Amino acid sequence: MKLWSYFLSVLLTLPLTASAQLFRPLGLGFSGGERQGYLSQPRMHVEGEKLYVCTSQGLYAKDLTDDNSAWQQAGFEGIPLQGYVRRGADILALRYNEGGEYLLLSHDGGKTYEDVTPDIFRNGEHERLGCLVQHPTDPNTLLVASLYKGVCRSINFGQTWEQLTEFVYGNPAASFIGFHPARPNVIYNSGEGMIYEGHINITYDGGQTWNDHGNSLGFPGDNCVHQVAFHPANPDLWIAGGEGCVFITDDNGQTWNCQNYWGDEARMAYWYFTAFDDEHPDTVYMVGCLGRNGQKNACIKIMCSTDGGRSWNESQVMESMREFDRVNDLQQYNDRLLIYAESDVYTVSKAELIAQSTAAIRSITSDTPTAPTYDLQGRQVERPQHGIFIKNGRKVVR
Repeated sequence: MKLWSYFLSVLLTLPLTASAQLFRPLGLGFSGGERQGYLSQPRMHVEGEKLYVCTSQGLYAKDLTDDNSAWQQAGFEGIPLQGYVRRGADILALRYNEGGEYLLLSHDGGKTYEDVTPDIFRNGEHERLGCLVQHPTDPNTLLVASLYKGVCRSINFGQTWEQLTEFVYGNPAASFIGFHPARPNVIYNSGEGMIYEGHINITYDGGQTWNDHGNSLGFPGDNCVHQVAFHPANPDLWIAGGEGCVFITDDNGQTWNCQNYWGDEARMAYWYFTAFDDEHPDTVYMVGCLGRNGQKNACIKIMCSTDGGRSWNESQVMESMREFDRVNDLQQYNDRLLIYAESDVYTVSKAELIAQSTAAIRSITSDTPTAPTYDLQGRQVERPQHGIFIKNGRKVVR
């Protein structure tokens, strides 16, 4: 009983704790996530128990089972990397460059490598490749976002490339691509148009034809559609962040609704990355940032939803001393979120995030609630017993 009382008292004090304590730095040791020339966006991957991070100085790795473990150089030493994909022992890495070597192929984990950039990416004087992604089931099939040629695909692990679309976004620093994990013939390319309106290009036939979903579907002007996340149990439900907005579709990307939060200080940010919880798909996380200006300090923000993205709790904030601490990626590892920013890699407890994000605590609730009840890990509970739960976005004590 004493142990439970202590545990209860700790949870009840969570909303009073500075939200910055949610963000625990993993001590990369240098600002490896700084964007090269503003246009790069280095990413990270969780592989088993290890975290691999693309940095301005090469690929670094850390053992996630021990927060005190040291970061190790893991390949491509001294190369400013943006991303990579694996096929068995082979690694194809995307480096930051302007008109030069973009794609580096290694057969020994990044110790040695060769430039395999094809001519299609060498013809433009100012060519840049923004991101590299891999098919969910076929490791040979890859996509890159070319800032001057649109989306290109390879079916032989980067040996040759074909151009799928010539559509180029107006803001070259904000272009995202990806496969639908459950429907790989569905590919999206999102970003910001020539007059700063949100756009998303979608193909439902593997790249043969494309549908440009822009302002006609309710995307507000002066905005951007960022990385898309797909509900793991409902493939028709997609969510993407924008500039102060959450974009959501429940018909496989055909029509969209913008939950416009401009003017709502608790949810205002450049929301770059979204993730449905690995184990509890109705719990969704979104991470973004704000730059420094006359009214606000630079900060990293994170917010969560426990109803599949239909409503969002107030965001949690970590203020930064940097002019703009951009967010590069969001990944998950067990009960934690991993956030890669320019300043460091941070870990956030999912349970603490949900607990701190709820608006209030109610003392007692009915034994027959009509709305779903969740535990502090975001799992739906059919018959909640003693403890603290989440209901209608609020903490409930039973």
